Amino acid sequence: MMYNVLRLLLSRKAKKTDPRWDAAGLEQPAQAILSQVSQAQELLAAVAPLTEEKLIFARRLMAKAGPRPKAAPPEVGRVEDVAIPVADADSITARLYYPVGPGPFPLHVFFHGGAFIFGAATDADTDSYMRVRCREAETAVLNVDYRLAPEHRFPVGVEDCYSALTWAVDHAEQLGINPSKVSVGGVSSGGNMAAAVALMARDRGGPVLLGQVLEIPGTDLTKNSTSWRDDSIKDTTREADLALIDFYLGKPEDITHPYASPLFAESLDGVAPAYVMSAEFDPRREESEAYVARLQEAGVEAVARTMKGHVHGSYALYDSWPPARAWQQEANAVIRRLNLQTPGSAFEGWESFVA
Repeated sequence: MMYNVLRLLLSRKAKKTDPRWDAAGLEQPAQAILSQVSQAQELLAAVAPLTEEKLIFARRLMAKAGPRPKAAPPEVGRVEDVAIPVADADSITARLYYPVGPGPFPLHVFFHGGAFIFGAATDADTDSYMRVRCREAETAVLNVDYRLAPEHRFPVGVEDCYSALTWAVDHAEQLGINPSKVSVGGVSSGGNMAAAVALMARDRGGPVLLGQVLEIPGTDLTKNSTSWRDDSIKDTTREADLALIDFYLGKPEDITHPYASPLFAESLDGVAPAYVMSAEFDPRREESEAYVARLQEAGVEAVARTMKGHVHGSYALYDSWPPARAWQQEANAVIRRLNLQTPGSAFEGWESFVA
């Protein structure tokens, strides 16, 4: 949740001009997230203009602040921190969660959110979310600590994510996982990376994926959909998102590279099936729906789910807000069912996943 607060600090107060984004009827937990938009106006002047040094300092402050209070993390079979070799560095770390019982287990490779700049696999919120995923989806989970911008700009982070996937499959026997039952997923910017990793696996003849579960992803970093260009109420603005994206990209023309903006892929033939979950009051919803439509046109199994009453980031309130808990249960049910399906029927009967 901390990275959502940072995003809100870069936002301006929005106007209600489009009924699609009229959030007046939202429940209090989601409203509380949106209310921080107006509360952050005085802080905006203090942080502008953004620089690499300010972003890195903000990341350190967020790490010191720690997570919001929550219950003790759920128990799983066991947890291991592993080192994964990557290009241009000795290694990155990842946290590997195992269910209770004997393996080999299916594997879900997960990429955390944070606008490509914030967050970590070891954050308490992410750790707890992955523990529940491990238990409920009955799968091993590899939670990847990819390198962050602005120190490491595109494509470093997404290449780290792909390296983690291939490393895990190459070491399947040693790790106690089933290399024929592997999926990827991520939240927000991590959802963007999961979509990119699925493209990379297709393009490079990499591991065959059962599917990709994308939660509140951004698939178009240009932010040119109509939902970004109105002044309706939402969690952030086009200007704020683009300001952070500038610190992620290696060069301006990367913004339409398919591994940065998967919606710009020339072809989506042969990409892994996708289950895409978007918040109702999130301007990224349109680009996510457009991505699903393109996947379907390419003959790829794909489902677009709009989670009613949610804003970007409210999924993380799963331990205190029933709609967020329902979101979490649905995502985990999708992964569990993926591991049981045969090729060509990844999301058969997907309506049964809906809580």
